[in-house]
Amino acid sequence: MTKDLFTHLVFNFKFNNYMKKNQSQSIILGLSFVSTFIFMSACLKQNSYSAPYQGTSTDSIMTIKALRRLHVMGSMEAITKSYVIEAVVVANDESDNLYKTISIQDSTGGIMLLLDATSIYQTYPIGTLLRLRVQDLILSDYRRMVQLVAAVDTSSGSVSTAGIPAPMFSKHITVLKENVKVLPLNVSYKNLSDTLQGRLIKVNNVEFASADTSQTFSDKKNKIGASRAVKFCVGGTIYLRTSGYANFAGIKLPSGNGEIVGVYSVFNSEKQIFIRDTSDILLKGKRCTGAAWLQNLPH
Repeated sequence: MTKDLFTHLVFNFKFNNYMKKNQSQSIILGLSFVSTFIFMSACLKQNSYSAPYQGTSTDSIMTIKALRRLHVMGSMEAITKSYVIEAVVVANDESDNLYKTISIQDSTGGIMLLLDATSIYQTYPIGTLLRLRVQDLILSDYRRMVQLVAAVDTSSGSVSTAGIPAPMFSKHITVLKENVKVLPLNVSYKNLSDTLQGRLIKVNNVEFASADTSQTFSDKKNKIGASRAVKFCVGGTIYLRTSGYANFAGIKLPSGNGEIVGVYSVFNSEKQIFIRDTSDILLKGKRCTGAAWLQNLPH
């Protein structure tokens, strides 16, 4: 979900594609809604940050978990009903580690929202509570990472997607509140699953693999992203994904042990986490030694 990954999934559509879609639902044919059950316990109470809803009589508030149920992996689903979700921005493009996207979550789950604009953080800072009208948007996924997009084009023989164009932000997005604090969910390696996609999590007692401690977060010079192995001392590996465009791309990785906060993502079967900035990493303890490393085999 970092900027370099989005070069594969966001193709800088002109917003008229989206405008045409609002006039006709024919952009995607033969879509079907198949529900699957996804459950994830929440670390937040929705009422603690939700403002009273003042939408139209035809709008229905739904949770992100319920929204994600509508999606079948590998498919695309056009949302035709008047649903709205209320969620907090937990990651944006301020550090350029994300590109034309924000990550939002409520008390039930998270999802990536594509927006066809840059410097999104100036409009939607981290901690902004949004009310998002999802009617006319599309559920899709890239390498098993679920996302909300505004337009899909298959005319070239491959699928390309685009975010909500800036002139349409006000149609879909209302800011309810700012400076809402979202605490990361503490997660062990064994509990990492797709239900955490797009959510702010914290992994503890982790460190970068020895082979990576001499590396930088990614290749800043050539603008090439990188996945750095993060080891759990009790066993298991998650990969820190960093865009080559991130403003911290050229910084050397810390070599200690501790905790990392970030948004959970996936790339096919690879479990990933991406940070908002380097303050999300606190690795100042002693590294794992002895028998603990014997358990920490590649997964």
